[in-house]
Amino acid sequence: MLTLFQNKNNNQYQEPAPKREVSVTGALTDVLRLGLPALYLYQGSLIRTSTVQAILEASTSHVRFETLNSIYTICYNNQPGESFRVTA
Repeated sequence: MLTLFQNKNNNQYQEPAPKREVSVTGALTDVLRLGLPALYLYQGSLIRTSTVQAILEASTSHVRFETLNSIYTICYNNQPGESFRVTA
């Protein structure tokens, strides 16, 4: 019988490929929630990510989170409260 797929490396565990890193200056449009996509504004466009898996870091100047496909760092171009009000 013909074997279509053959694993050349017989290891049961394979290291996952590293996730792509995305760093932008923008603004979140909503609160980050695990299990939901994140939405952020970047250069006038509304960007939707894949599902948020973990929030890695959050500060007044940036947020860092992991999705199914990538690790995002969003730096705020304005400090919260300067030109808009942040509500939770």
